[in-house]
Amino acid sequence: MQTPWRAIDLEKTLDKSPGRSFVLLLGVLLTLLLLLGRSVAPAAGLTVHHNLQVEIFPAQGKLSGTDDMAIDPSGKESLQFFLAEHAYDVTVQVNTESRDFSFENGRLRFDLYPAERGEALRVMLRYAGIFDDPVPLRPVNTDNPGYGVSGTISPGGSFLLAGSGWYPELEGGRATYTLQVSAPAGMLAVTAGKSLGHVTRNGKTVSTWSVGYPVEGLSLSAAPYHVQDKPTGAIKALTYFLPEDNHLAPAYLEATAGYLAFYADLFGPYPFEKFAVVENFFPTGFGFPSYTLLGSTVLRLPFIIHTSLGHEIAHCWWGNGVYADFRRGNWSEGLTTYVADYLYQERQSEDDARAYRLQMLRNFSTLVDPANDLALVHFVSRTDPLTQTIGYDKGAMVFHMLRRRLGDGAFWAALRDVYRNRRFQRTSWDDFQTAFERRGQRSLQDFFDQWIRQKGAPQLSLQAVHAAPVAGTWQVTGRIAQKRPYFDLDLDLTLATGQRDITRRIGVSGEYTAFRLDAQEPPQRLTLDPDYHVLRRLDPSEIPASINSLKSATSVLVVLSAGLEAEVKATADILSRSLGLKHYELVDESEMLAKQLVENDLLIIGFPRSKSLLAKLPAQVSLQRGAFVLDENAYDRPADAFFGVFAHPLAEGRVEALFWPLSPLFAEVVARKVTHYGKYSYLVFRNGQNHAKGFWPIENSPVVYRWDDPGGAGGPGGR
Repeated sequence: MQTPWRAIDLEKTLDKSPGRSFVLLLGVLLTLLLLLGRSVAPAAGLTVHHNLQVEIFPAQGKLSGTDDMAIDPSGKESLQFFLAEHAYDVTVQVNTESRDFSFENGRLRFDLYPAERGEALRVMLRYAGIFDDPVPLRPVNTDNPGYGVSGTISPGGSFLLAGSGWYPELEGGRATYTLQVSAPAGMLAVTAGKSLGHVTRNGKTVSTWSVGYPVEGLSLSAAPYHVQDKPTGAIKALTYFLPEDNHLAPAYLEATAGYLAFYADLFGPYPFEKFAVVENFFPTGFGFPSYTLLGSTVLRLPFIIHTSLGHEIAHCWWGNGVYADFRRGNWSEGLTTYVADYLYQERQSEDDARAYRLQMLRNFSTLVDPANDLALVHFVSRTDPLTQTIGYDKGAMVFHMLRRRLGDGAFWAALRDVYRNRRFQRTSWDDFQTAFERRGQRSLQDFFDQWIRQKGAPQLSLQAVHAAPVAGTWQVTGRIAQKRPYFDLDLDLTLATGQRDITRRIGVSGEYTAFRLDAQEPPQRLTLDPDYHVLRRLDPSEIPASINSLKSATSVLVVLSAGLEAEVKATADILSRSLGLKHYELVDESEMLAKQLVENDLLIIGFPRSKSLLAKLPAQVSLQRGAFVLDENAYDRPADAFFGVFAHPLAEGRVEALFWPLSPLFAEVVARKVTHYGKYSYLVFRNGQNHAKGFWPIENSPVVYRWDDPGGAGGPGGR
């Protein structure tokens, strides 16, 4: 099943602009589960063109529709449609004659006469329905896909997602559309495809759209939009913004035109007639074929233009242009992450790209373990941080490793081949394998089996490292060790000396792989995969405690410190729900039990009386009542707040977090925002805005061996 929309992931973008304002919004995801059971793979030849006319009645939350369909039944004995189960006044005509039908649980079905099964049919459905899903104005947690909103019609705007049943979807059909939407005057409707105009007459505005390419589900938005456009070749960049945000349109149009040109040059011609940035009246971040739907507060974030906007435009090539065959895995999120989010960092600098790769490895190592891991071929959609990390981060790293194996020329040429040959077709990992093998002129069966069809990632270390002077040179020997399961890898091994770095590509397989490097100067540091080019499971010593560490905890004890103001106490539940904690219990510090401390990860709210609770507080932080110091910067204003995650004081392998607002000012605002900075170890907020963020330093690593530590003994990580 092809899902015709996807959610923008704003967590990856919210930290791009230090010190800039930030609002509680994360791109929401309505998962494929909304559509499971409602549509199936299209049968060969089963096509439908919808001539769909709907009218929206915002005051009543109502929609009425007439869908005049031309259908090729391809020998089917019956036709089945999905329509909102609460639809009423439903009638069916086949070739202008009324037809009996059954309608249960959102499935409308009727039989075809033998003479009708091999010829083109005209099927007309008339219906009405109320769409009034409650809209979240201040959501606490964004892991709940879509906040449960699939269809809502209101005076402030209308949002009708594909799969909500706002029009009849023919199961198994490849659909094209002509759509006419009537709404109160000034209320413009937007969907995929090409606009045929918006006309106001007799107190109503009629918006007409044509979708000439096959899509498997259509979404619709309507609001009192102002429209601006910018031609870019044969394509139009458009904005549909509410009046108060229309001043943002020129910047969005300019950026959209730039992205369209960039990706057309990289992959091939843009597959649609337009790309529109559309404003939504409640918090969303969706991507659809040929447009994106952004909530107002998301739209106003100054860095969205440089991050999520490009990601959604890239999806017009990958996911909305070439469809993912979800029955055999969803490759589109990993690929789009790689050619958008990652590639933007690479274009800035190699240091930025390296940092992005490291963060993907940290995400994977923090959130994915052997018990909850799954192979990429089984990833379908993002439903939580775990699936996001596998589908987006691991997927992107797999494409990066492919690019390094094949070289830039073959890699980008293979992607252009896939785009040219598979446009508007369901495409699997197997199709990508064929394209990369053709361009790379080699078999990639082992690579795809290892990284796509099997779960896991290698765990590596340096062992038995030894350096000795031999005949005027330095000879460094040792072995690369793997834990099970064993992977076949090509890894960079870099030896730093006083004068230069020596890098060798080592083929690694099995439990141990021996190596030898020769240098003219004494060795100082030996590093395996120094630039994080290979997906691997990092050792705990390589992963600073982070907010994601807390979010992935199986059970959390939330400790309310003594003397907390009532307003700060009230934020404990908001913070816990915002973080998406699976199981948590709130206790007062005076009532907590020693057993509870040991058996749970901890979230401390306020300044605790027990000093033992802060025994593992990193050296960069010092606390006292009414103030805290971080990296030698003092914070003592009432509107300052600290959030940090560090090692648990009593239980190895667990974490402790401290949320300490110096006063109730902005405490709730901060509590709602922390979750969006998942990769960081610590945060400082001032006046509700992020003021500082960072990671605790890493001192040791099993893939680093140093001879230059102060003790001179050498060893892993300088120990």
